[in-house]
Amino acid sequence: MESTSIVFTAPLAPFVTVQKFSDITGITIGQVNKMLHEGKLPIRPKTPGKPKEKPLINMVALMREADSYVF
Repeated sequence: MESTSIVFTAPLAPFVTVQKFSDITGITIGQVNKMLHEGKLPIRPKTPGKPKEKPLINMVALMREADSYVF
């Protein structure tokens, strides 16, 4: 049986800003913000009492989600 490996380069940080996520994925900042608003991207919990803190996208959670899919 033949096996296939897929290799890609991931960011070295477990959390990235909206701008960095946009740069990595090629998704526009507006679309990333829309995805965040819709709850489609996991973020690091914000610090209590700091609701205006910039969201940080959880890249580890995204990798785990992608790994859970069976093809």
